[in-house]
Amino acid sequence: MSLRGAILGFLSLEPTSGYTLKQRFDGSVRSFWSVTQSQIYRELHALEREGLVEATTMPGDGKPDRKVYALTEPGRAALKAWLEEPLEPLLLRHPLLLKLVFAAQVPPKKLDELLARYAREIEATRVDYEERLEDERIFALARSAREQDIWRLSIEHGIAWCDAELRWIERARCELSAERGGQKRWNRKTK
Repeated sequence: MSLRGAILGFLSLEPTSGYTLKQRFDGSVRSFWSVTQSQIYRELHALEREGLVEATTMPGDGKPDRKVYALTEPGRAALKAWLEEPLEPLLLRHPLLLKLVFAAQVPPKKLDELLARYAREIEATRVDYEERLEDERIFALARSAREQDIWRLSIEHGIAWCDAELRWIERARCELSAERGGQKRWNRKTK
Protein backbone atom coordinates (compact mmCIF):
# COMPACT_ATOMS: atom_id res chain seq x y z
CA MET A 1 0.00 0.00 0.00
CA SER A 2 2.94 2.39 0.54
CA LEU A 3 3.70 2.89 -3.18
CA ARG A 4 0.03 3.49 -3.84
CA GLY A 5 -0.15 5.95 -0.95
CA ALA A 6 2.97 7.78 -2.10
CA ILE A 7 1.60 8.16 -5.64
CA LEU A 8 -1.71 9.44 -4.30
CA GLY A 9 0.25 11.82 -2.06
CA PHE A 10 2.30 13.22 -4.94
CA LEU A 11 -0.82 13.60 -7.06
CA SER A 12 -2.50 15.49 -4.21
CA LEU A 13 0.16 18.18 -4.69
CA GLU A 14 -0.56 18.56 -8.40
CA PRO A 15 -1.69 16.53 -11.42
CA THR A 16 1.31 15.11 -13.21
CA SER A 17 2.61 12.50 -15.65
CA GLY A 18 4.16 9.17 -14.72
CA TYR A 19 7.53 10.46 -15.89
CA THR A 20 7.29 13.49 -13.59
CA LEU A 21 6.17 11.25 -10.72
CA LYS A 22 9.44 9.34 -11.08
CA GLN A 23 11.32 12.63 -10.92
CA ARG A 24 9.37 13.59 -7.78
CA PHE A 25 10.30 10.27 -6.14
CA ASP A 26 13.95 10.65 -7.11
CA GLY A 27 14.10 14.29 -6.02
CA SER A 28 12.55 13.81 -2.61
CA VAL A 29 12.00 10.34 -1.13
CA ARG A 30 14.38 8.14 -3.15
CA SER A 31 16.78 7.53 -0.29
CA PHE A 32 14.11 5.88 1.83
CA TRP A 33 11.59 4.76 -0.80
CA SER A 34 12.88 3.71 -4.19
CA VAL A 35 10.67 2.92 -7.16
CA THR A 36 11.09 2.10 -10.83
CA GLN A 37 9.31 3.79 -13.71
CA SER A 38 7.50 0.53 -14.53
CA GLN A 39 6.22 0.22 -10.94
CA ILE A 40 4.84 3.75 -11.15
CA TYR A 41 3.00 3.10 -14.41
CA ARG A 42 1.68 -0.25 -13.20
CA GLU A 43 0.29 1.42 -10.07
CA LEU A 44 -1.12 4.39 -12.01
CA HIS A 45 -3.01 2.01 -14.31
CA ALA A 46 -4.40 0.12 -11.31
CA LEU A 47 -5.43 3.39 -9.63
CA GLU A 48 -7.13 4.50 -12.83
CA ARG A 49 -9.04 1.20 -13.13
CA GLU A 50 -10.22 1.65 -9.53
CA GLY A 51 -11.35 5.23 -10.19
CA LEU A 52 -8.88 6.78 -7.75
CA VAL A 53 -7.12 8.78 -10.47
CA GLU A 54 -8.14 9.98 -13.89
CA ALA A 55 -5.89 10.53 -16.86
CA THR A 56 -6.06 13.31 -19.40
CA THR A 57 -4.04 13.13 -22.62
CA MET A 58 -2.05 16.31 -23.17
CA PRO A 59 -0.65 17.24 -26.61
CA GLY A 60 3.12 17.00 -26.72
CA ASP A 61 3.98 20.10 -28.80
CA GLY A 62 6.30 18.25 -31.16
CA LYS A 63 6.81 15.44 -28.66
CA PRO A 64 4.62 12.40 -28.05
CA ASP A 65 1.35 13.08 -26.25
CA ARG A 66 1.50 12.39 -22.52
CA LYS A 67 -1.00 11.33 -19.91
CA VAL A 68 -1.41 13.58 -16.93
CA TYR A 69 -2.94 11.93 -13.87
CA ALA A 70 -5.06 13.70 -11.28
CA LEU A 71 -6.71 12.52 -8.08
CA THR A 72 -10.45 11.93 -8.05
CA GLU A 73 -12.55 12.43 -4.92
CA PRO A 74 -12.36 8.69 -4.16
CA GLY A 75 -8.58 9.02 -4.62
CA ARG A 76 -8.46 11.83 -2.04
CA ALA A 77 -10.48 9.66 0.33
CA ALA A 78 -8.11 6.72 -0.25
CA LEU A 79 -5.11 8.97 0.49
CA LYS A 80 -6.75 10.23 3.69
CA ALA A 81 -7.52 6.65 4.80
CA TRP A 82 -3.94 5.54 4.08
CA LEU A 83 -2.47 8.47 6.04
CA GLU A 84 -4.65 7.65 9.05
CA GLU A 85 -4.19 3.87 9.16
CA PRO A 86 -1.55 2.25 11.40
CA LEU A 87 1.93 1.88 9.97
CA GLU A 88 2.94 -1.32 8.25
CA PRO A 89 5.71 -3.15 10.14
CA LEU A 90 9.19 -2.02 9.16
CA LEU A 91 10.96 -4.83 7.33
CA LEU A 92 14.65 -4.08 7.17
CA ARG A 93 16.66 -5.58 4.33
CA HIS A 94 20.29 -4.65 4.80
CA PRO A 95 22.63 -6.38 2.30
CA LEU A 96 25.77 -5.49 4.27
CA LEU A 97 24.48 -7.03 7.50
CA LEU A 98 23.44 -10.18 5.65
CA LYS A 99 26.97 -10.52 4.24
CA LEU A 100 28.54 -9.69 7.59
CA VAL A 101 26.72 -12.56 9.33
CA PHE A 102 28.57 -15.00 7.08
CA ALA A 103 31.89 -13.13 6.78
CA ALA A 104 33.95 -14.74 9.55
CA GLN A 105 36.18 -16.43 6.96
CA VAL A 106 36.74 -13.29 4.89
CA PRO A 107 40.27 -11.93 5.41
CA PRO A 108 40.22 -8.84 7.66
CA LYS A 109 41.67 -6.60 4.94
CA LYS A 110 38.96 -7.61 2.44
CA LEU A 111 36.24 -7.12 5.03
CA ASP A 112 37.65 -3.69 5.89
CA GLU A 113 37.58 -2.78 2.18
CA LEU A 114 33.91 -3.78 2.04
CA LEU A 115 33.11 -1.66 5.08
CA ALA A 116 35.13 1.29 3.73
CA ARG A 117 33.28 1.13 0.40
CA TYR A 118 29.94 1.04 2.23
CA ALA A 119 31.03 4.06 4.30
CA ARG A 120 31.79 5.99 1.10
CA GLU A 121 28.32 5.13 -0.24
CA ILE A 122 26.67 6.32 2.99
CA GLU A 123 28.74 9.52 2.92
CA ALA A 124 27.49 10.17 -0.63
CA THR A 125 23.92 9.53 0.49
CA ARG A 126 24.42 11.97 3.36
CA VAL A 127 25.66 14.63 0.93
CA ASP A 128 22.57 13.98 -1.20
CA TYR A 129 20.34 14.57 1.85
CA GLU A 130 22.22 17.78 2.71
CA GLU A 131 21.75 19.04 -0.86
CA ARG A 132 18.03 18.26 -0.70
CA LEU A 133 17.75 20.20 2.52
CA GLU A 134 19.14 23.24 0.70
CA ASP A 135 17.18 22.72 -2.54
CA GLU A 136 14.22 25.10 -2.57
CA ARG A 137 12.65 23.22 -5.51
CA ILE A 138 11.83 20.34 -3.16
CA PHE A 139 9.82 22.65 -0.93
CA ALA A 140 8.20 24.64 -3.76
CA LEU A 141 5.17 22.34 -3.92
CA ALA A 142 4.54 22.51 -0.17
CA ARG A 143 1.09 23.90 0.53
CA SER A 144 1.90 25.21 4.01
CA ALA A 145 4.71 25.91 6.44
CA ARG A 146 3.68 22.76 8.31
CA GLU A 147 4.12 20.68 5.16
CA GLN A 148 7.57 22.21 4.65
CA ASP A 149 8.46 21.32 8.25
CA ILE A 150 7.32 17.71 7.73
CA TRP A 151 9.37 17.40 4.54
CA ARG A 152 12.41 18.99 6.23
CA LEU A 153 12.13 16.58 9.17
CA SER A 154 12.02 13.57 6.84
CA ILE A 155 15.24 14.76 5.17
CA GLU A 156 16.86 15.39 8.56
CA HIS A 157 15.90 11.83 9.55
CA GLY A 158 17.91 10.62 6.55
CA ILE A 159 20.92 12.64 7.68
CA ALA A 160 20.63 11.23 11.22
CA TRP A 161 20.37 7.69 9.82
CA CYS A 162 23.52 8.23 7.73
CA ASP A 163 25.35 9.57 10.79
CA ALA A 164 24.33 6.50 12.82
CA GLU A 165 25.43 4.14 10.02
CA LEU A 166 28.78 5.93 9.73
CA ARG A 167 29.37 5.66 13.50
CA TRP A 168 28.53 1.94 13.36
CA ILE A 169 30.86 1.38 10.39
CA GLU A 170 33.69 3.11 12.26
CA ARG A 171 33.03 0.84 15.25
CA ALA A 172 32.89 -2.29 13.08
CA ARG A 173 36.11 -1.39 11.29
CA CYS A 174 37.83 -0.78 14.61
CA GLU A 175 36.67 -4.06 16.15
CA LEU A 176 37.36 -6.12 13.02
CA SER A 177 40.67 -4.46 12.17
CA ALA A 178 43.43 -6.72 10.86
CA GLU A 179 45.99 -4.99 13.10
CA ARG A 180 43.96 -5.73 16.19
CA GLY A 181 42.98 -9.22 15.09
CA GLY A 182 39.41 -8.39 16.00
CA GLN A 183 40.35 -8.31 19.71
CA LYS A 184 39.90 -4.62 20.50
CA ARG A 185 36.44 -3.64 21.62
CA TRP A 186 34.85 -0.31 20.88
CA ASN A 187 34.96 2.21 23.71
CA ARG A 188 31.46 3.65 23.74
CA LYS A 189 32.40 6.42 26.15
CA THR A 190 34.91 7.98 23.75
CA LYS A 191 32.56 8.11 20.76
